[in-house]
Amino acid sequence: MLSFMLMSLLQVVGAEPTEPSSSSSSSTSLCGLDGAQIEANEFHIGIVGNTRPMDVKTDPVSGRIGPTKGVTTNILTNIKNESMDCVVLAGDMVKNGSKKEWKKFQKQQLPLLDGIPIQPLIGDYESIKDDKYLNTEMVFPDMGTDIGYNRVGSWSYLDVKTEETTWRLLFLDANKDALTSRWNEQLLWMDEAIQGNFDAMFVFMHEPWYNLAGATPQMNRKGYPEELISHLENSVDMMKIRGVFFGGGHANQVMLPNGPYGLLHVGTGGGGAPSEDLYLWRPSHEMGTVDDVKLEEQYVKSLLEQVERWHGQSPLSASTLDKAFNTGTYKGFPGLIDGTEFPVQGWWELSLKGSQSRVIYHHYFQNESLDEIYELRYTEKRGWKGYNR
Repeated sequence: MLSFMLMSLLQVVGAEPTEPSSSSSSSTSLCGLDGAQIEANEFHIGIVGNTRPMDVKTDPVSGRIGPTKGVTTNILTNIKNESMDCVVLAGDMVKNGSKKEWKKFQKQQLPLLDGIPIQPLIGDYESIKDDKYLNTEMVFPDMGTDIGYNRVGSWSYLDVKTEETTWRLLFLDANKDALTSRWNEQLLWMDEAIQGNFDAMFVFMHEPWYNLAGATPQMNRKGYPEELISHLENSVDMMKIRGVFFGGGHANQVMLPNGPYGLLHVGTGGGGAPSEDLYLWRPSHEMGTVDDVKLEEQYVKSLLEQVERWHGQSPLSASTLDKAFNTGTYKGFPGLIDGTEFPVQGWWELSLKGSQSRVIYHHYFQNESLDEIYELRYTEKRGWKGYNR
């Protein structure tokens, strides 16, 4: 359990890709080995989840699918063109964990990110047919922490030092059912991974604590995501934990359930798998929370502005507009972005420079273009604040 501490004595690398392991000719370089430190003037991370292909047999929205063809290819190509220093693939990269699906991933997705280090997260689809993650390890042989006995540890951390600020990036696995006894090993590892000197932390995992995507949004599955985050919050100064990026939910979203000084929750699941509807808010009694769960206010404004803009170019149905703007028969109900006519897809960028952190949303349009439409900035004075771009 202490093997990662030996790592942190430390493999110091520049903002250069980690050399791929010689154990697999088809492997790719990671953003960094567990416990590594990267030093750079500034560091840019692309984050996207649900890049897996559509599966009409298992996709819950297969009866009302929005555009999927070419979406993932265009998103990953855009990330490559934007010259990210690291890409986090936030889970559900494949339709299941079989060797056949991982070979498709290596052929269809990896070449689009050629030369960019990748940090994979385990999603629920990766554990289908491979709950030990052995096939995932064939593609990413150095991922996770070393837990010995030829078992795969799917969690790790990485430090990014920009100027005099050290950012700790924590990559976790919220799939407790697949981990079984490894879940407790991850919790023990987390107690050690939060030690040492760092100024602020971002957490990455697939399963969402908060989620507004879906016909009936599902969040905090079996309480596992909350268990992980609460474990951190009980051990780390809360002001140090800036945000959580998650890959579950087939639409991009951002929430501040505890206000601007609370934990930022960013959903990165609009990576090309069948898009789900995205609610602008849901009442507390439906979500099992104390307060209503809402998208961040400026994010809503930015999305609705793009709905109007897109409607001017390619008219949307009256029903789609009524849902989004709470008009007609939908007046008084929670607003809803229809995933079939206006899928909320694209990718997120986390930009770190000195003590400054920015989160930028790159929205994918159905004409295959991408545009930065929204960003969040964090300051000690105002906490998180959203801006239209």
